[in-house]
Amino acid sequence: MTSGNDTILVKRAMACWENGRIGKSSAGLVEARSIRDEALRTGDLRALAEANRCIGWFCLQLGYCDEGLAAAHEARNFYAGRDDHWRHALSLAVYSWLLAEAGLSDLAFESASEAAVIAARTDDKALNAFAMNCKAVALVICHEMTLALSVLDDAMALAAQSGDGSTVALTHINQGYAKLFLSEQLAGTDREAADKLLCAAAAASHKGADAARAIGDLWNLRVALANAAEMYAACGELTLSQVCIEEYETLVTELGPRERVHYLCSKSDIHAHMGDYHKVMELMLEAREVVFTVANHDGKINTLKRLADVSAKTGSYEDAYNYHRAYHDAVMADHGETSRRRAHALDRQLENDKLRERAAALEIQAGEDGLTGIPNRRAFDQAFAGLAHREGVVGILDIDYFKQVNDSYSHLVGDKVLIRIANILHRFDPSLRAFRFGGEEFGLVFDRLGLEHAEPICQRLVDTIRTTSFADLAPGLSVTVSIGLAHSGVLSGSPLLAEADRRLYVAKKMGRDRVIADGRSSITVAAE
Repeated sequence: MTSGNDTILVKRAMACWENGRIGKSSAGLVEARSIRDEALRTGDLRALAEANRCIGWFCLQLGYCDEGLAAAHEARNFYAGRDDHWRHALSLAVYSWLLAEAGLSDLAFESASEAAVIAARTDDKALNAFAMNCKAVALVICHEMTLALSVLDDAMALAAQSGDGSTVALTHINQGYAKLFLSEQLAGTDREAADKLLCAAAAASHKGADAARAIGDLWNLRVALANAAEMYAACGELTLSQVCIEEYETLVTELGPRERVHYLCSKSDIHAHMGDYHKVMELMLEAREVVFTVANHDGKINTLKRLADVSAKTGSYEDAYNYHRAYHDAVMADHGETSRRRAHALDRQLENDKLRERAAALEIQAGEDGLTGIPNRRAFDQAFAGLAHREGVVGILDIDYFKQVNDSYSHLVGDKVLIRIANILHRFDPSLRAFRFGGEEFGLVFDRLGLEHAEPICQRLVDTIRTTSFADLAPGLSVTVSIGLAHSGVLSGSPLLAEADRRLYVAKKMGRDRVIADGRSSITVAAE
């Protein structure tokens, strides 16, 4: 997402990002590092952040986790204190996925959830779907497969609406990934259900390959084909499995260590199901050479486990014993590596929290609500104080049944409802000034007006919100509001605001979706 204010270096970095879609991660990483160096030299901080996000994403694709984490962290921190929700959400999403790859699933889930909330402040459905994919990946690592699949269903709906083929492909791939893990969970208790899920996982991966192939997204295509090859082999569909791996081999390109090991493991699975264990050994020895050239502990563990298993099956028991010992040592080393990464991540998180606190303080000083962009409670208090010296009307608007919106449709949808209501309030009438109190409540101020003018405006506002379509946010979603109004003619200060709040209570007691500006009604209902 470029703008007219972007520098040439920023635009280069944004163009570099596309290397991740066309399968040129290695070339993209070289270019991103070059852009980063030039940005450091020229002091172009935005270009530096963009280059760091590219580095993070390419390192994820290639298998250089530590470099990727450090770079994505820098990108995330740069945007944490700036009003650029799109870039902030994307940087945070990439960082969260790298945390998941590093085995820090709890921190990954927190970061992915934050990315999803920030992405919801934009209208970019592809970005929202990508952030939800990152959240689902963290849930899979946490072994919350059912919840992950639910998140991915929502992501797929957004991805399909966006028309972005890469995001559609990625979501299919992750659906297959989650179904595979759920199948493995069920294998010991419900073999039939597990087998059905395994077939569904293969079908999802196949759909991911189709979507990626259609737009020339070679990275997602390779991931989908390798996954599908493994899953079809596990289903006993060796012909389909072989077709997938043969297509993979036609995609001639330089593979990073992550992709190379994935390919070798997928191909070895086909040969294992064919009983050709000598070929499996050959492939896994090649994989061992790859993983031992990079700090990829998860790859080492998986490769050594496979080598131990295949050695035992071929009768090489001494080799099996040695590989099993090496596997055990790698597992212990991985615990230490995970602890090291957690310590670094927590240090980064502390740094980010400090930046967030600073941003929040600046937001309060600026008087603007971070989610909706309209004035906040601090600004309301300043405007409200002015009514002590002149005529005016104060109101409190509450979104009806807002908790049900969050519970039924998700907090992401809830945030979008708040943003839409704020946009309506902001442009509704020149005499109306709207402020967000927090939660689902908004303050209203009509300066130098009486109730006879303010009440009809608010009734039109209630009618407008009732008839506004929210179905694009969630099927079947409709929204209404209730408003309590009070005039400054008799009351002022806290009693005036308390009276508006009492009248809001009356509006809710009388059925919601209405305006109450009559003090007698307030007294009657409050006494019940």
